[in-house]
Amino acid sequence: MIPEENSLRLRQVAEEEDEQAEKHEESSGSCLPLVMDGVPLSAEIDHDRKRPYLPSCHIVYEKIKGSIHIAFMSHLCFILASFFYLKLALATLNWYSYTKRHGVPSEVVYEDTEEIWANYTSENGADDLLDEWEAYSLKYELLYILGALFFVFVGLLDLLRYFDCLNMVLVLAGVAGMLSALSNTYQARTIWDFVSVHMFLIEAINLLLRKHDYQGVACFRIGEFCFLIGAILDCVRSYIHIAGHEELWVSQMDVLACSLWLFSALTEITAEIYYL
Repeated sequence: MIPEENSLRLRQVAEEEDEQAEKHEESSGSCLPLVMDGVPLSAEIDHDRKRPYLPSCHIVYEKIKGSIHIAFMSHLCFILASFFYLKLALATLNWYSYTKRHGVPSEVVYEDTEEIWANYTSENGADDLLDEWEAYSLKYELLYILGALFFVFVGLLDLLRYFDCLNMVLVLAGVAGMLSALSNTYQARTIWDFVSVHMFLIEAINLLLRKHDYQGVACFRIGEFCFLIGAILDCVRSYIHIAGHEELWVSQMDVLACSLWLFSALTEITAEIYYL
């Protein structure tokens, strides 16, 4: 009887130990970390990892750089900017031709104040000249602002196309052009124009140094070279203005420079269409 009692007692102890072990597992099971795809959910979040909803600049560039829509928008803005600049150069040439025919002194021609023009026209009995000056001033300011503004658009669109910080030079050139148009004195207008045309020259050099990996590179190079020649002519004109000289041939040179810019814009969009 003693062995049977001992075995029964051992069996009961074993069952009690098993029950205690099961209770311990049930109570401690809720404390185990939850796991999903092999990663504990309670693990610390890595805030430095890349997030798919915040793409890097490189990913954005890869999606945008081949966009034909941005390319055509840039070309169209370039055409409009060059067209307004050419209209401005022609308006200036016509104005200087008009003042020379009427014998207006150069010190009066360069003035932008209405008081000086009003005094001159009243003294010489030329009220129609004052009306012409007012019309030219409004036209000059409008065309200059529009042309410079579209060049700002070209710079921003090219910045999206190439992600090249040097394209900001074209934006600054347009901003300087608008400041020149809004200046109240001949000196301030000349200085801002001086800054603007040299920014355009830097942009022209940047275009020639840029490497292209698409068809029709030769056609684009022709347009870029024309843009460079036009920028150089504009810089020469600005030097003459800084020196205080304004001859008819200087305005004619400005017309040639703007014509080269418009030819450059038309060449580039034609090449873009042809090599689609």
